[in-house]
Amino acid sequence: MDTTDEFQIHLQRLPFKKATAIETVYALGNGHFGVRASNPLQGDNPDYPGQPGLFINGFYDLTALHYGEDYPGYPQNSQTMCQLPDPRFIVLEIDGLRSDDETFSVKQVDKNLNLKTGLLSEIYEITSPTDKTVRLTMQTFASQDDARIYGVAYSLSALNFSGNVKVIKQHRYTQQQIPQHDIDVRNVQRQSQLTCTYQEADHPTMQMITRKSQLAITLQVQPLKNDDQPVPKLTTQDQLPTYVTDFDLVPGIAQEVDFVYSIGFPHPVVIANADPDTVDQTLANETFSTLLNKSAHQWAIFWDNSDVELKGDAKLAKSIRFNLFHLNQAAGRDGMTSIPAKGLTGSGYEGHYFWNAEMFMLPFFIFTQPETAKQVLSYRYSKLLQAQQRAREMTVKKGVLFPWRTINGTEASAYYPTGTAQVHINADIAYAVDLYVRVTDDQDFLATQGLPLIIETARFWLSYGHYATDDAHHGRFVINDVTGPDEYTAMVNNNYYTNRMAQHNLYLAAHYARRLGQTDNNVIGKLGLTTTEIDAFQHAADQMYLPFDPNRQIKKQDDTSTEKPVWPIAETPRTQFPLLLHYHPMTIYHYQVNKQADTVMSDFLFPEDQDQAQLKRDYDYYEAITVHDSSLSRAIFGILAHRLDEADKSYQYFMDTALTDLTDAQGNVGDGIHAANMGGSWLSLIYGFAGLEIKDTTLHLHPKLPTEWLEMRFKLWFQHRHIGITINHQAVILENLKGKPITIQIGDKQVTLGSERVTVPFPI
Repeated sequence: MDTTDEFQIHLQRLPFKKATAIETVYALGNGHFGVRASNPLQGDNPDYPGQPGLFINGFYDLTALHYGEDYPGYPQNSQTMCQLPDPRFIVLEIDGLRSDDETFSVKQVDKNLNLKTGLLSEIYEITSPTDKTVRLTMQTFASQDDARIYGVAYSLSALNFSGNVKVIKQHRYTQQQIPQHDIDVRNVQRQSQLTCTYQEADHPTMQMITRKSQLAITLQVQPLKNDDQPVPKLTTQDQLPTYVTDFDLVPGIAQEVDFVYSIGFPHPVVIANADPDTVDQTLANETFSTLLNKSAHQWAIFWDNSDVELKGDAKLAKSIRFNLFHLNQAAGRDGMTSIPAKGLTGSGYEGHYFWNAEMFMLPFFIFTQPETAKQVLSYRYSKLLQAQQRAREMTVKKGVLFPWRTINGTEASAYYPTGTAQVHINADIAYAVDLYVRVTDDQDFLATQGLPLIIETARFWLSYGHYATDDAHHGRFVINDVTGPDEYTAMVNNNYYTNRMAQHNLYLAAHYARRLGQTDNNVIGKLGLTTTEIDAFQHAADQMYLPFDPNRQIKKQDDTSTEKPVWPIAETPRTQFPLLLHYHPMTIYHYQVNKQADTVMSDFLFPEDQDQAQLKRDYDYYEAITVHDSSLSRAIFGILAHRLDEADKSYQYFMDTALTDLTDAQGNVGDGIHAANMGGSWLSLIYGFAGLEIKDTTLHLHPKLPTEWLEMRFKLWFQHRHIGITINHQAVILENLKGKPITIQIGDKQVTLGSERVTVPFPI
């Protein structure tokens, strides 16, 4: 196994020691499930600090939402990803005292996460009420080779005694969640209602069923082969199947027992009585090491495709790898799940998927792991029916409206002004589909899934917007009563970002419908498209109203945004941020104050829309009124600062983005990682410092490294080519690692990249 320090996350080097934050940082997952790195004795015992748990992507329960005044179209249920029993959990028994009945002293000595292999190693010193201390060394991994497998190895040695210690593997509870008091509305705790039965199998198999969503999963545990080590005995305790391992410990000699969990995929209860979704036969001859090696091999493939190598700042380079590691752990890969806002590392945002999956995280996968990107987009396609039903609930007669926050495809946001009103999510999804198609040239996906997503979202805009008759907007296509990305400005007319994204969505619909219509009439026929409707997409896009302030010469965030007073940011105590936790929404809405990048988000996405002077005016105006209460914000401002050659600002924004979770900069990493911000750090590197753009079907780079770095190296997949890119302060070096020759634009120079390495010296 590789043990180079540049891939290691050492506990002693973290700037915080809060238990829940550490649990998040060292959480392991594989897109199907995630496990927090908690105290292994905790279980459901609140006497130990922390919030342990297993999370399964797409496994959720429903909780009724209650309103003082319940109006038509309000979501009736929230969806909450279940916090399931911790597979790390063990009970120690010493002198007849059990750690789940008595409080043992647990000292966390060390943790180390090997990002290169996905192996987490930990050391604890555990003292019983009778003052006997054992050293517990754990190793765990979430398999990247088989999405069901989680491996855990326990090694025990006595420090101050000789005698018997029992390790007990048993799960007497189904609800892992330990109540905690939290006023943060972003971390609502709702109790899942689970029932549990034990099925007849060669190894203990729990089947857990949610009471309202009626989903079922299986969770099986079995010991792994480990020669010359104590053998766990399967018995029954408290009417539950239990593995008990007897250790006769003496100081200085460690003994080990290894287990593997098989974590099933969610199924509707109607098929829950099928054969257990386990891997009994395939594990018969496996050991912890062989399973780990298979997983580590997949991590090696990931790093070969996705690593970003920075020279000149070792701490930053490690932080970037940490972000990419967690992004990879978070993404669903089955076409039925997406990327939760907190990944699979915590209960924040209830495990919901938002727009940030497509806009902040998906580009990383599109360029480095395109098959994963395809599966995340396929999740949206699988929810078209629910999105269509949501549009009809909102009395929109054609098209679809994707939910603002969801797991199962229905809306779960109870506060519509910053939930359902963020209809820009439709255009965000269409934008992501187009980016995927242009980068991968996956025409089969476009025809079968991508085009339906683009057409149905475009139909929504034709139904929801209208052609104005008032003097200010006469004849222009307008979209009223919406909320843009800035959640501190709600329910406005003509949010610039929303209108610009809708315009792009409509142009895409017209473009792809005409292009595919020339080659495959069946595709167009299945969608019921007519020439009249295609022309309507084009006309609405051409006439889209984009608000502009002629006096300030800036893009207006919405029709009336510049008429409001400006929030006194400098006079507001730092203890009052984020504002949403301290002020009524109406108070915030009364002012010009932005939670995050909004209008300038369109400047980032559509660089061809403005020259440098316009970008500078937009940037300066909106930077002054943005408080960055969302972790999504700084990456966008940093990229734009780079385009404006404001190197100091760009670098500071980037550093704040890249180090968010490893420094707990937001103070809430205990609730889970900031997955979209991690995606934003990759955007900052590739779209910012490397200057990536795609114009038509050509890859453009406008690179400029910060002076603090010596070199940056990365790889991209683009139109069936695998391209290696190295940028330093002297040149850009390009390699075509796989695929036919391709022409790339480097600054003002066109470079044809064949089998030979090409060096393009600065200036370019």
